[in-house]
This record gives sequence, C-alpha cells and structure tokens, in this order.
Amino acid sequence: MDNYHDNDDERVVYDEKLSSSNFDIDPPSIGCFYRFRQELSCSYGFFSLDELNGTVLDVKNTFAPGPKLWCVLVLGRLLLAAAAIFAMVYSIVNYPAENRWIWMGFLTHWTIVWTIVYLAIILAVTLSPKALAQPANGKPPTVLVRLAWAFYSLALPMNVLVVLLYWTLDYTPGQTISFSTISLHGGTCFLVLIDGNILSRIPIRMKHIALVEAVAVLLVIWTVLNDLVGIGDGKWDGEDADQNNADDKLYSVLNWSDDPGKAAIISVLVIFVVIPVIFVLCWMLSIWSRWLTKCDGSRRYIYQEGGGDKQVEDPHRNADYFVGDDDDDDDDDIEEGMPAE
Repeated sequence: MDNYHDNDDERVVYDEKLSSSNFDIDPPSIGCFYRFRQELSCSYGFFSLDELNGTVLDVKNTFAPGPKLWCVLVLGRLLLAAAAIFAMVYSIVNYPAENRWIWMGFLTHWTIVWTIVYLAIILAVTLSPKALAQPANGKPPTVLVRLAWAFYSLALPMNVLVVLLYWTLDYTPGQTISFSTISLHGGTCFLVLIDGNILSRIPIRMKHIALVEAVAVLLVIWTVLNDLVGIGDGKWDGEDADQNNADDKLYSVLNWSDDPGKAAIISVLVIFVVIPVIFVLCWMLSIWSRWLTKCDGSRRYIYQEGGGDKQVEDPHRNADYFVGDDDDDDDDDIEEGMPAE
C-alpha cells in the first residue's frame, strides 16, 4: 500500500485510491480538524467521493440506500417533496394578492424554492439507476448526483439560517404564528434534515460553503438594489403612504439608504461569521456518528469492489498498519489512525 504522511505540509498522499475491501481491518478514523483542513485544500475535489482514510463513498447507498427499502425510500421522498410544494403553494396563495409580485424577493422564499429543487432532484436520482453508477476511482459522480449534492449542501445551511434569523431578528413576541410561519421557518428545514441524514447519508464537503456564501452575497446585492432603486416590499397595513422609507425595506436591519453603516456591519457579520458557523455545524452533523458521540464520518457507506457497500462503525486500529503518535499539535488530525509510513 503506497502512501505516506508528510508532516511538513500536513498532507496525506495516496498513490492508489482504495476501497474498503483493500483493508484487512476497518479503515482508520479521521479526526474532525484534520478533515476540516483537508477538505478545504486545493487538491481535494469539490465533489470528491474519496474519504481521507483511503476509502471511497458508495454512491448508491449514500444518496439512495436500498434495494430492500427502495419503495419506502421513493414514497418517503415523494411525501417530503409534496410537503415542501404544499408549503410553498400555501404561502403564495395566502400572500396578499397586491404583494405577490415581491413574494420571491425574500430569503425565506428563495430557500423554499431551493428545498423543492433539491427534493425533486434527489427523487430523480433515486429513480435513475444510471445516475447512481459508481464512477472510477478519483472521478466525481454523475451530473445528476452532483446537482443533488450541491443543492443539499445549499438547502440545509440556508434553511438553518432562515430559522435562526427569523426567530431571533424578525419574529415579534405575541405575533400570530400561522401555518406558513411554521412551515417556512422550521418545517422545510426538518424535511431536508430527514432526507439527507435519515433517508440517506449525504456528506457535506467544506468547500461547499462557497455555494452558501455566493447566495449570501447575491442577497446583499439584491437588498442594496431594492433599497436604492426604491422597489420596496409591497403595500402592507400599518405602512405610511411613502413607498420608499424605513418601513418599506425588505429587511428593516438592512436600511442601506438611511443607515448604510449598520447595514454593512450586519451583512459582514452574516457573511463572515453567522454563515460559516452554521455551515460548520451542518458539516459536523454530516460526519457525526454513533448518536453524536463520534465526529469521524463512520456512518457513511463506503464502496467495496465487487459490489455491495460497507458501513464503517467504530473503526478498529491496528498497530501494524496505523500509527497515531504525532510530535506536535496533530493529535486531533487523525484519531490514532494515520497510515504508517
């Protein structure tokens, strides 16, 4: 097994990508901080199926586990997609008719659309055996799987962001809580969590944070244009006749024309603090295992040559193959599980 650990630049190089069948014992456990750094490295692919312990994710069982429960999976995903579509339609129908033109102007509604797109694509993946084909070692999965993967990595953090921002900044105690309030600020987040973490085991790669940050930047640009051009948020009860003042902003805390300093500070905090924290939490959720007691991705399904998959639980380590002594601060990199030189 040709591999080595370069302590100088903290890289693990594998001359040969290995499936789980290459190991006489279970693959080594990968530490959370080591995984974090390596997934952000330039050499790690945006849609890489390669795990850092030398194994490769099993595409079919990662995105559409089966075949014994295939019918249950399809039915479950149909119900999740139907629930998300119902939540969106209900919101639009019950939105004031004179303001429906601006319905898509809010982050909450962007997020429900991405959620539906994700659920539709992952359902298509489930129904398409060709999409679930295992690629050659080192190659990314099919385009359809990559699309589902990207929208999941976008939809989950954005749903969490919407829940956090709404209930901490937008919601007023005593305000009437409608079905739309619950479904769009918590319900759809729950749907995505169920699909990605229970019905399947979809990983989130750290590089996928670029998708969320791109959307956040687009949102900020949209709020600036909306404010400066005077598009507003529609006509609502309690607002004055002036359609271009503080009560007509999409978000009162982003008042670019009257208080650009405050709006800029909040935007910077959301982009560079709030979103990274939320994304890392979602990323950790995708690698946590054994009832959240281990942060090593051992719940993930890894590919075995010759067919089938293997779910690695509580990996064992063997001194003949793996060593875990680090001379510096790399104790957390790989939990006593680096391949020996």
